[in-house]
Order: sequence, then C-alpha cells, then structure tokens
Amino acid sequence: MNYNILEKENNILVIDNPNKRYEELKYNLKTNGSPVKTGRKVDGKDEYIKRISIAQLPNASALEVNTGLNINEIVVTSIECLAYRSSDKTYIPVPFISMANSNIGLNTKVNSNILYLLIETTIDRSNFSGWAEIKFIYNSNN
Repeated sequence: MNYNILEKENNILVIDNPNKRYEELKYNLKTNGSPVKTGRKVDGKDEYIKRISIAQLPNASALEVNTGLNINEIVVTSIECLAYRSSDKTYIPVPFISMANSNIGLNTKVNSNILYLLIETTIDRSNFSGWAEIKFIYNSNN
C-alpha cells in the first residue's frame, strides 16, 4: 500500500512505507573515480558528484588539486572538503577559520579549462590529508 504525504512546499510524495519519511540516496562513489549521479535533479538536470583525494595539505603555503572536471562542461552546485589527521583521528572542515590564525582556505582556480581546488594554509598542515566532493550538473551544451 502506498501513502501520499503533502509536504510544506505542496509537493506530493508517494511513500511505500509510512515509517520512512525521506528517500535515501544511494550511489557507489569511488575516490578519484568517475563522477556518478546523486539521484537529485538541479534545475531539471541530473546532479553528479566526484570525490577527489588530497594526499597532503601544504605547509603554510598553497596547493592546487586537479579535479579533472572541464569548467566549460559543468556548473558546480557545491564543494565540500575535509582534512584528516590519522595520528589522533582529527577531522577539520575546509575551509577552517581559527581564532589562533591557523586557517585553511578553500578556493577554486581554472587552468586550461580544468577546475582546480586551491587549498591555502597559514601554518604547517602537512600532517593532514583529505578529500573533496564536488557536486555539479552538466551545462546545457552537453
């Protein structure tokens, strides 16, 4: 038996299990693999996600990480990044703003039409590695 639920945006959801309020998104995402569909639509287009590893954060300097994504083919919908130190299992969201001026910045850069993540640190963060997830849609020319 299906149940119809009217949510606050007046969209009707058909739920086959009344105890399960929201659909779970499931996709097989591999670090440094090909982009995969998230199951969501953005502006009527399928959204994709790509996960990229960051081997080592910089020591009070900048690091450019190649995403392999051609900026002429995509429109980025979000970027999430996390730094990890395995010695004490410390996680830091990137960007990270610290009152002690031990910041980690996250920006983007385009070089030869390829999107790069630009990670800048104000202190030595070379004992951290990390990963970034970029969500995007393909532009209307593709």
